[in-house]
Amino acid sequence: MYRELNLMTLLLTNDEVESLLSMPEMINELEQAYSDLANNQAINRNRSDTGIPRPDIDANYVFKSMEGGYPRRGVYALRISSDIIQWPSQGARQHRKEKLPALPGNRWLGLVLLFSVENGELLAVLPDGIIQRFRVGATNGLGIKMMSRQDSRRVGLIGSGFQAGTQAMAACAVRPIEKISVYSPTEAKRRAFALEWSKRLGIPVTPAASAEEAVAGADIVMCATNSMQPVINADWLEPGMHLSSLKRFEIPVECYRRADRVAVHTRLWEPDMQMMGEENLPDDSLWAQRKAANGIDWLDQPEIGQLTSGKEPGRTSDREITCFMNNVGLGLQFAAAGALILDKARRAELGRELPLEWFTQTVVS
Repeated sequence: MYRELNLMTLLLTNDEVESLLSMPEMINELEQAYSDLANNQAINRNRSDTGIPRPDIDANYVFKSMEGGYPRRGVYALRISSDIIQWPSQGARQHRKEKLPALPGNRWLGLVLLFSVENGELLAVLPDGIIQRFRVGATNGLGIKMMSRQDSRRVGLIGSGFQAGTQAMAACAVRPIEKISVYSPTEAKRRAFALEWSKRLGIPVTPAASAEEAVAGADIVMCATNSMQPVINADWLEPGMHLSSLKRFEIPVECYRRADRVAVHTRLWEPDMQMMGEENLPDDSLWAQRKAANGIDWLDQPEIGQLTSGKEPGRTSDREITCFMNNVGLGLQFAAAGALILDKARRAELGRELPLEWFTQTVVS
């Protein structure tokens, strides 16, 4: 795609990225990328997390990287983030993960570097924040497209934070959603979310008094929290429901066992994690649970690419309970998103161009 050497590298802001992305386009791009991956026409490397304890602030420094190649678009992407992370508790039952805005101005650092597979040039440097939200939402949206009933109209949403909005956008992009019921523990936050997203989506988004109330009668149940403990119960599931999550432990194992059909994002099950002094992790038993299969053979479940490519069915009857678990991110998502953004940015003449020679050298490495 990018066959001619471009002497400039494009630098974009999150605001520019957000102005270029639409959820339907993102879903379509990822659907093609996942199908290519399932057909050995794209490539991905497992995510890597490396941590250094920061006992002075009861946290860890964590460097995360993931990468993937998307030959259809002629690009390869490297996504990196440099974070200070805590795992605080809420009462005795709930754990969550928080990235601290430790940089000046209460900011975070995350980048996507987009390269040409034709000549190796650095095509673009993109912030990862908006891309992160859209690629997660779009992936769960694909799960809905492949696995939910086509007449699904009501969503029960658990969570009202960073990821919840794009989850709602994705559901509305692939199904004729008429109502969303949202629950999160803080009443003010769920009310604010309902007000904002009612306007943005053009449908009623109503706050629920409990997670069970949000789930009751829903066709699609979406968990979009930073909790490391279950946020729903298996007893709430009804025939025909589709259930999705952003991480395995938002949903109790009983839900997965009750589902008639389960699919995962990827069989690259956990990140490659190297923590300096593992005893410094916030809860050894909790992390041990994360690595346990809980009696389910996760590597035997179909991946999303097997569904989008038609290799595996997503649903075979309207009464099936289906479940999609977005277990870990893929660098390929950032390659697909980066290619889409770069094309649109070039056409819209957005961004700042940096001389390519700043990133190249005459000495072979």
